[in-house]
Amino acid sequence: MIDKLILGTVQLGLDYGINNFSGKPSQEEAFSILNYAYDQGLRKLDTAEAYGNSIDVIGAYHNAYPNKRFDIISKLSPLVDVAKIDLRSHVDKSLNILSIKQLYAYMFHSYNSLKSKPSLFNEFIELKNKGIVKNIGISVYTNDEIEDIIENFDEFDFIQIPFNLLDNSKRRKTLVEKAKQKDIDTHTRSTFLQGLFFKNDQELQSKLLPLKPYLSRLNSIANRWQIPIADLAIQYVLQKEYIKNVLIGVETRAQLESNLVICKKYRALDWTEVDEIDVKELDLLNPANWI
Repeated sequence: MIDKLILGTVQLGLDYGINNFSGKPSQEEAFSILNYAYDQGLRKLDTAEAYGNSIDVIGAYHNAYPNKRFDIISKLSPLVDVAKIDLRSHVDKSLNILSIKQLYAYMFHSYNSLKSKPSLFNEFIELKNKGIVKNIGISVYTNDEIEDIIENFDEFDFIQIPFNLLDNSKRRKTLVEKAKQKDIDTHTRSTFLQGLFFKNDQELQSKLLPLKPYLSRLNSIANRWQIPIADLAIQYVLQKEYIKNVLIGVETRAQLESNLVICKKYRALDWTEVDEIDVKELDLLNPANWI
């Protein structure tokens, strides 16, 4: 299951997540995280130009450990004025910082980034044709966005979507399978929904209280199955055969060690009860709406 994982690096460049009490790790801690990930067989990192200095941290790591090279998935910053840049030169700059020759994948940071300048899509395809990037993808949120990508932009190699115990198979499976029919793979993010699954009732901010019944149901399932909620969250996503890669993020090496232990614990489970959870407050499944 380790080869299915992508390590998210937003936490290496920014303080990120409502359950993040550790803050951004030091470079020494970041290198320790990356070393452990590599030594355990994890080979893909997810970063972005908008993730603070995470690209610089990865580049510094590659320079410090030249025999340990990760496959890098990066995203075009939504803050970049694409009308004023040459995209090839822009990506070359990132490659130089990362100390690599090719991006494993380059992504649109959001659906809006694509729709605001659709012609940029052809430039992404050109980057792939020239071997500057191996794959092209896009980060999307809603099912309507996924549907549009499938129908009108099927040259994408993959989509990256939220997928977890609440934003689950009931909402996503049909579209993910439809994407696969167009040779579009699916990467998932928000495995832990930014730490929401680890919060107790007293820690929930008022805006998130409508999610309390769903969280209680998940905890009930975990208790009945005698499985920690973290195990439940990771195994749920990893065991979905229609998902190609699963993105997880950590703030500390200890968290990574714990998560990789969970990944290695395969336990066949009947996920029907989780699949049937049907969250009505869809806006609360997007952490951008929690503020």
